[in-house]
Amino acid sequence: MDEPEAVRVGVVGCGNHGGALAQAVVRSDTLRLVACADPDAAAVRGVAGFSDGVSTHPSLEALLEASDVDAVLIATPHDVLAPLALSAIRAGKHLLIEKPMAMDEPQAKEIEFAAASAGVTCMVGYSFRYGMARYVHELLSQGAVGELRAITGAIGTPPMNTRWIAEPESGGGPLLFVGCHLIDLALWFTGEEPTSVWANVQYRPDTKADDTSAIYLEFANGRIAQFCVTQAAAGFFYDLQVIGDAGSIALRGRNFVQFDIEIQSTVLPAYREPTIIRPGMQRDHITTMLIPELAEFAAAIEGRRAPAITPSDGRRVLRALDAVVASGRSHQVLAVGTPILTAY
Repeated sequence: MDEPEAVRVGVVGCGNHGGALAQAVVRSDTLRLVACADPDAAAVRGVAGFSDGVSTHPSLEALLEASDVDAVLIATPHDVLAPLALSAIRAGKHLLIEKPMAMDEPQAKEIEFAAASAGVTCMVGYSFRYGMARYVHELLSQGAVGELRAITGAIGTPPMNTRWIAEPESGGGPLLFVGCHLIDLALWFTGEEPTSVWANVQYRPDTKADDTSAIYLEFANGRIAQFCVTQAAAGFFYDLQVIGDAGSIALRGRNFVQFDIEIQSTVLPAYREPTIIRPGMQRDHITTMLIPELAEFAAAIEGRRAPAITPSDGRRVLRALDAVVASGRSHQVLAVGTPILTAY
């Protein structure tokens, strides 16, 4: 039986993450980097240099017109994720769109419906699921904590002072930049959406972007999740604890490849006493997170099936984050799905 041909990929957005995705494509056995696009000529040349014969373009439109690609990876500032995704979908291209997928839930809904109508594979790039979080998910699937009752956590970055991540008009601020990961993991671990949200969102007086947020999510069965999301940290970090009636799992990390997991479980004999697990370090997050993520994307295209992280998943995260913003502005507990009138 013949091996399937490699999926021809164009990368749109040649900054830090777009460059990392391009390197993951080059290392992949199932994808081939053939084109890249960015208005920054130096950035696009840098990404093109990762492989031979990669064409360069100033925009997605130019890439689609001049290059024969099967799929597009979009890793741009948040405010242009949705418009570019819709353009790629209308051109009939498969799509991996970087988190958070869009600026808000209505934009995500438009992408979800467009992809379904076009019959293309569309995956959202919540790469934490393929790195540190998969160990927690595997333990939960083994029943390590029994009935899951609560999730607590925090994620932080140093101050976002410059570039698009500092500007709310571009989707800057830690809620959309990193906080979306915590919400995605809460939904993934519980398998359900929260029903109500209370949040205290503090904003920077200079950039007007969200600075530090306290978030409380309540689920229909009484489960709760509490998170802190901040850009006032000394360095990047994430901490997450999952608590159940038969144990708990704590995830702690200060980068993508060095982290530890502490588990205690009355269900799994190996972890009756508190045990710290330190997965073997990989050379970089491209190996640990992005290559497995892209392998799933390619497999979904080849198998003509839904990917592991669908547009519906991305839309649910944004529905919760929209409620966080609305609750923070109104100082009220709000049902998830409450329409918002103000941007992040």
